[in-house]
Amino acid sequence: MTQNKLHTQIASAFLFVLACVTSTIAADKLSIGYLSSTGQGKFFIAKDAGIFKKNGLDVELVEFSNSGDGIAAVRAGKLDAGAFGSLAPLIHVSQGADIRVIGGLMGGDQAVITRKENAGSVKKLSDLKGKKIATIRLGTADAIVRGGLKKEGIDWRKDVTIVELKNPPAVIEAVKNGSVYAGVTWGPHDLRAEEAGLSVVLRSKDINPGHICCRLIASLRKLEGRDDIYKRLVKSLIEAEELVANDHKKSVEIIAKWIKLDTALVNKAFYSGYVTQDTDPNVKGVEFFWDFLKDAEFIKSDKKVSQYVLTNYYRDALAELRKQKPKSEFYAQAEKIFLSRN
Repeated sequence: MTQNKLHTQIASAFLFVLACVTSTIAADKLSIGYLSSTGQGKFFIAKDAGIFKKNGLDVELVEFSNSGDGIAAVRAGKLDAGAFGSLAPLIHVSQGADIRVIGGLMGGDQAVITRKENAGSVKKLSDLKGKKIATIRLGTADAIVRGGLKKEGIDWRKDVTIVELKNPPAVIEAVKNGSVYAGVTWGPHDLRAEEAGLSVVLRSKDINPGHICCRLIASLRKLEGRDDIYKRLVKSLIEAEELVANDHKKSVEIIAKWIKLDTALVNKAFYSGYVTQDTDPNVKGVEFFWDFLKDAEFIKSDKKVSQYVLTNYYRDALAELRKQKPKSEFYAQAEKIFLSRN
């Protein structure tokens, strides 16, 4: 065999192996559900900044207008993962769903809005007694308000009228046209409400300080046998979180493109201090919110909710990143926070 022929065969073999490896990576496709919100920015950043691709993932992002529809898609096996508030997944867990929390996407970022002429009369939730309030079905904001009302001695079943609507634009329109007195929404729709001439009167951080919001969830049947893929998914979101912390300009530009909002408004919403970006699954935060939901009579369950939160994906992904960037203060701090919460 001539040397040239040998080189040709070796090159062919190398290309064949490379093709097999590339094919394997390309096969790791994930369909992920999201809500059109600044708080879901890490999905957009991981996609457009090439972080998913770098970690061997081909991710399709599927938009939903509310948490209820998104959770239904997860349970039906139409999605590999999703992030739809914290209320919706926990209600489904209480009802026996096979879903698991595998990470976090964001926290906070809910707001109560009303017409400007009514704004001065709403200093606390109990000021809404006797009023009609628009919420979004199975939205975290809905739970925050109902639980907050109960905490202030208001029976949300009798003392107010709650109208469940489909999405934030519907809430804004209902408040604007006066069919309801107040509404509950999330960012950036709080800013859109202000653009429409309405006022933000309360923030969820004041009603339930430090509360979790969108959790990254998946069904058990999707997780089975695919631990490495989901670890890479969580790893991608941690890396996106780092980019959020270190590159505001790039983060804002990507998010603005996805939610079709002016970059100045995105910057105001995303870096307002009302929203957190932790990818940490936050077992303690889930337990706190679970108890809050039980106290607000949203759910009745004797389940131990921590059994439905899987921390291994985040733990292993963060360990890999710590090895890759041992001098990173960002990842060192993330590890400390993880250990304190989980």
